[in-house]
Order: sequence, then C-alpha cells, then structure tokens
Amino acid sequence: MENYNSTLIENKWQYFFERKKIFKNNKNNNKKFYCLEMFLYPSGNIHMGHVRNYTLGDVIANFKRLNGYNVLHPMGWDAFGLPAENAAIQNKLHPEDWTLKNISTMKSQLQRLGLSID
Repeated sequence: MENYNSTLIENKWQYFFERKKIFKNNKNNNKKFYCLEMFLYPSGNIHMGHVRNYTLGDVIANFKRLNGYNVLHPMGWDAFGLPAENAAIQNKLHPEDWTLKNISTMKSQLQRLGLSID
C-alpha cells in the first residue's frame, strides 16, 4: 500500500473544487439552505476550536447539498471590537494592518482544510 501524500492529494482536490466551482451557489434550485456557523475574529491564527466549529458546519452544508439543496455556506470576518484591537496593540501594529494580515492568513488556513465555503 502506498503512503498517503496529503500535500499532493489535498492540493489536487482543492484545485479541482476551485476550478469547477463545486461550492458556488446554484441559483437554479428552489430548495435553499443557508449555513453560517459564525464570523471569525481575525485576531490570530485558527485553532482547533475553529476547526471543530467549521468542520461541523461543513458536514451539515455537504449533507444538505447531497440532498438536493442550493447551499450558501459563506465565510465572513468580525473585525470590529476589542479582540482584534487588543491583539494589534499587543503586537505593536495598527489595527487595520493587523486585521488584514490575519484575514489573509486565516483565509489561507481555512482553504487548506478543504471546507465547502462559498
């Protein structure tokens, strides 16, 4: 049995999903389902709590999609308030710079999980 090369296989399928727009909304279907777990606070890197939360939402979104629903599974950012501002102050950065950097990092991390986020 071959060893599982996670980097090769995960990249292959994530590229396929992106190219084919597998997780984009299909506006032709009347059965609609909206799956929003919560908006992320972009105050650092994702952690296992995020992985658990968004994986559970992904399971529900995929279940509904497989049962014929037009699923909107969005991701957004809750960049206002004290968590992001306090983290920026601790890291001696402007809150805007800190927030935009973390959004970019966290988006990349979430994409590597292969979630069905649109």
